[in-house]
Amino acid sequence: MSAVVDHVVASIGQASAAHAAAARSRVAGAGAPMLERLAVRLGGAQHAPRPRAERRVICVVAGDHAAGDPGIALGADHPTALAARAIADGSAALAQLARTAHTPIVLVDAGVREPAHMPQIAVPLPPRDTPDAQLEAGIALAISLAEGDPPLAVLALGALGVGSELASAAITGALTGVAPTGLGDPEAELAGFRAAASRGSPAAVGHAAAPIDALAVLAQYGGPETGVLAGLILAAASMNVAVVLDGHATGAAALIAAGIAPASAGYLVAPHRGTFTMPKMLAHLGLEPIFEIGLGHGEGAGGALILPLVDQVASLARE
Repeated sequence: MSAVVDHVVASIGQASAAHAAAARSRVAGAGAPMLERLAVRLGGAQHAPRPRAERRVICVVAGDHAAGDPGIALGADHPTALAARAIADGSAALAQLARTAHTPIVLVDAGVREPAHMPQIAVPLPPRDTPDAQLEAGIALAISLAEGDPPLAVLALGALGVGSELASAAITGALTGVAPTGLGDPEAELAGFRAAASRGSPAAVGHAAAPIDALAVLAQYGGPETGVLAGLILAAASMNVAVVLDGHATGAAALIAAGIAPASAGYLVAPHRGTFTMPKMLAHLGLEPIFEIGLGHGEGAGGALILPLVDQVASLARE
């Protein structure tokens, strides 16, 4: 790893179990297990018994994978460009939810197939061809987003890009050792995975002796947005910022980040169980979803859904 990534990883401490318990006790009187689960994640990540909510950002990172390349130029009709423009013009569900939650959206172009047709608000990143460079770009982005007063409390992530399903399946298989297809009975597959994890599977997050090289997995199976999202997660964890996931692309990045720095998993929040590879990812990361629903798009709407709950947790914790 580069010196920059090494420095950030070394700065990540364990999420605070004591603060997580204190935050939970402050909202327990509401009789809402959903808020208690969220308070635990926020308190532990922020190292605070009274979780903060006043500053948050939704960061959507776009990047297309070669595995999903249609082989022809689609121009303005490319799915990633279409979805990005819907966010920019306010017609996307994410944009509407973000407005309701009074939360800004930062849209990033980490390597889309048709950059000329991305909206003007998209922040273009220079091409990043190596895992270290992608991680460093995400780290720099997180630091820039965190600047300001009050400090950043919550970073909600989203992703856009064709081929991300295949990449997430490959990353899930490589880092968990679990068949990534999802073609069998989902409950049976999850039960099998949890049993393997409880036996101390070498692929389980937190096992320092695991022989799996997350950087190599990123290089082989990740897309341009995967490394940037993983860098965002690592930097946020180093600054005690809670990170809200949404969908399989952000889950894949979380697996990479946790493979590099296992403690970063303690800073993650899963708003929903998701679909496709996401349930297996959450089981591997040890995350319990706030909502028991499965949203599949992953562009950040799932994270936006829980931001009003973040406000409730913060309000209850202040009382």
